[in-house]
Amino acid sequence: MLLTLGLAWAVFGWLAVAVGHAGGLSWDASGLRFWHRHATPALNKLAVLLTIIGNTWPMVGTGLLVVLVLWRRRQERAAWVFALSVGGSMLLTQIIKPLVARPRPALWASIRPEHTFSFPSGHAMDTAAIAAALGFLCWRHRRRWVWGLAPLFALAVGWARVYLGVHNPSDVLAGWAAATGWVVGVQLVARQVGRVSPKL
Repeated sequence: MLLTLGLAWAVFGWLAVAVGHAGGLSWDASGLRFWHRHATPALNKLAVLLTIIGNTWPMVGTGLLVVLVLWRRRQERAAWVFALSVGGSMLLTQIIKPLVARPRPALWASIRPEHTFSFPSGHAMDTAAIAAALGFLCWRHRRRWVWGLAPLFALAVGWARVYLGVHNPSDVLAGWAAATGWVVGVQLVARQVGRVSPKL
């Protein structure tokens, strides 16, 4: 877990420096143009649907539902860890965006435009946080199929943001990295606290 933590924040740091000093990476524009060249009506509908499902409020609702289920099952400690993992990541997104203040890509008029800052992708960060937190939670409960489905959903939402032209690939990658780094960090701290204090 320490290796994952370090790698995730190293990737995020590299991307943040590249965006801050050079305005982005060379493959941002090429990645955007690739998907725009391959746009189809069916992919348009899929990308919009994924964007709607992966938006902040559906992810907040998903997080709250998981916390409620855990609380009703008297797994209060797991509920707090999950809430801090997902909620903290979402809050971190809102702190980083104005600090970096990267404008949205404007290579073409998107069918679902956005007007807030671009780095990191909130959709990518929120869905990755949900996926990572669910992965830790379900691994303990032997529902390991979630380890496949949840990351696939996060990847699909990240793709949709690039496909729609509202995020650079580096925005999405940064969102995945920061969310992973945050959730893994919370899990490590929770394990340490659990070793020195009685379990709830």
